[in-house]
Amino acid sequence: MDQGNDVELYEDGPATGARAPILVTHFDGAMDAGGAGGLAVDQMLHSFGVQRVATFDSDLLIDYRSHRPIISVENWVTTDVETPEIALDLVHDDLGHPILLLHGPEPDARWETFARAVADIVRAAGVEISFSLHGIPSGVPHTRPTPVHVQATESSLIPDQPQMIGTMQFPAPMSSFLQERLSSEGIEGIALMAAVPYYMAENAYPRAASALLGRLSEYADLSLPVGDLERGASVDMDQVSQIVAGNAEVSRTVEALEHHYDALIAGGDASASPTLPEGVLDEGSAEDIGDVIEAYLANRARREQEFDSDRTSEADAGESRQPDVVDPNHPRRARHRADNPWDASGSDDTSH
Repeated sequence: MDQGNDVELYEDGPATGARAPILVTHFDGAMDAGGAGGLAVDQMLHSFGVQRVATFDSDLLIDYRSHRPIISVENWVTTDVETPEIALDLVHDDLGHPILLLHGPEPDARWETFARAVADIVRAAGVEISFSLHGIPSGVPHTRPTPVHVQATESSLIPDQPQMIGTMQFPAPMSSFLQERLSSEGIEGIALMAAVPYYMAENAYPRAASALLGRLSEYADLSLPVGDLERGASVDMDQVSQIVAGNAEVSRTVEALEHHYDALIAGGDASASPTLPEGVLDEGSAEDIGDVIEAYLANRARREQEFDSDRTSEADAGESRQPDVVDPNHPRRARHRADNPWDASGSDDTSH
């Protein structure tokens, strides 16, 4: 393979040559508090029919030590090795609008080469604008709506939102790097960043994913699925609120965040993503709340595992019950690889 030839970086799929005005990107391993962007992309992949446009060469782009392949072993025999994969898929929203969806682990190497290859594909596909999806830790309480901030490659794309003070510099995720490179090709980019409570940043937070899809729908005039995410968010938030209410110290901290958030909204800043009010949530208290939430999720996962074990024991004992129905086209994801703990089914990507 000629590694200097960008075309050799990927393999065409059945939907090669497809046209779509919108590119949506998300890479695992970059900034994504609450798994917000990942959950949003998974929701799109699971809800829409997926057609493969291109599959990128993992061996050239990914360090397997940072994204290790998953090996399946049955009765001590290795039966499968699933390597990480960066893919460009075509999906259509509920109204039939085409969208290109670039997803997978963040490349570990050849960023410039990768960006050129993506630019070649999306330029030929007629892409006019790109979006990326992220979750960012913020001083918002879980009891309030999730703000979504906008970063863009062109000032005219920035909506009315709080102005930045000064200039920020931080290590770039591939999605931002790619958007900057695409901008030089005349394809501007928008990064949608959902504010996730600091204490939920390490746990799946479907409310933020729902907010991202809602904002993407508004910006791109799309009809995107949020029902499953909203149901998951409702279940989780009800249970998390019960946990918080049972811990006096955590409850006081959340109430302080609520007062601070409400004061900003009352001041007319409806898109605010509050910074932490002084003395309200230091690093220690953020970890305390996170520990409470994490313990709850761990206990729930253990209960689900015990329940599954009990059902297996019943089957082995020959008790009469209907077997689980598994769609061979949608195999179940191993529980330890589930993207979100509220999704008990753990179904795998329809793109694989």
